[in-house]
Amino acid sequence: MEIRPMRSWIHHRRGEVLRQGGVGRSAMPGVYEDMLTRHGFEGRDAYLYRRHESTAWKRAEGAGIHLDLDGRLLEPTDLTDAGGNPLRLFYNPDGAVSVSRRSANMTYSARNADGDELYFVHKGTGTFYTEFGPIPYEPGDYVLLPKGVTYRIRPTGPDNYFMIIETTEELGFADIGPHGRRAPFDPGLLYVPSPELDDLGDGRNQDGEWPVRVKYQGGFTTAYYDFDPIDAIGWSGDLFPFKLNIRDFRPITSDRIHIMPSGHAVFATSTVVVGNYLPRPLESAPDAEPFPPIHRNMDYDEFLFTHAGTALGVPMPPASFALTPRGLHHGLPAKVEEELRKGIKPGTVADFEFIFVDWAHSLVATPEALAQKRAGDQLREGVAAQ
Repeated sequence: MEIRPMRSWIHHRRGEVLRQGGVGRSAMPGVYEDMLTRHGFEGRDAYLYRRHESTAWKRAEGAGIHLDLDGRLLEPTDLTDAGGNPLRLFYNPDGAVSVSRRSANMTYSARNADGDELYFVHKGTGTFYTEFGPIPYEPGDYVLLPKGVTYRIRPTGPDNYFMIIETTEELGFADIGPHGRRAPFDPGLLYVPSPELDDLGDGRNQDGEWPVRVKYQGGFTTAYYDFDPIDAIGWSGDLFPFKLNIRDFRPITSDRIHIMPSGHAVFATSTVVVGNYLPRPLESAPDAEPFPPIHRNMDYDEFLFTHAGTALGVPMPPASFALTPRGLHHGLPAKVEEELRKGIKPGTVADFEFIFVDWAHSLVATPEALAQKRAGDQLREGVAAQ
């Protein structure tokens, strides 16, 4: 068992504070709790208690403002062209976020020499045909394709939607503490492919060649074959593609205290954390808080993708992309929390399905992403309309 280093237990309290941070905010009416964190929610932190709401700015200007994108309007070239590519939305030295809406079998095979690729399937069914064997996909799947794996995608129908997270560092499973080997998911549920050759004959261009498009230094190098390069009849080792569906992830929950995002992590590198907020019972102890405090995450840009569900009954547009850069306060405004609390009873279940990616280095939005920026705050406006 890995021994985790001792955390700081030197904490000070000055002035008027809650007895326990993040618990029983109603004990201080008219005061707003504000959380300042380092290294996501894993490092040192501080709770400040304010007379005014930190998110109630008059306006925010500059590069570090919240972005909300309508992903339904994005049109990567693979939507209409079988030889097209995904569309990059955000990037930094550690990786990128892209979207694919592939509607037909690929006329080439892909191989990424720049990093690992994690596909999240938002919509559609079909098969990732890899050199290790076929991996069938459906909504809710994470499909992890390690750096160097050759593959092509075969959609069952034309309506598909993938979010792709690329990491230059090898992507592994996150360490979320001593919960045992089968929580929050059983590793035996991973789908690991077996070689299976077929005669479908896709992956060819109009000249009958089999191109392999290799992503290298952000561009592409293509090698052409007179035979299908996905022709392995067997494999062995501990490097392979696989898939995991979010329905098999069972969130760690507590009745008495809100579990912070680090407790919902699934994959990680040293600079990127991928996780999911999935349906779970809300905290119901008398002084428990079902919502995180307003906070500033000072070491991560927070990225969020809306897959399905609502924010406690407030409709959330599917395929939405949101980016909250470090330094800017974010969280539910007090009036929104108050309105949402009216619908919370013992046994109330949050039904949202969100995918989050925290980035240690700032993300840059592409012009294609910025072109689909929405005005306003979807959650605030949705609550106001209730």
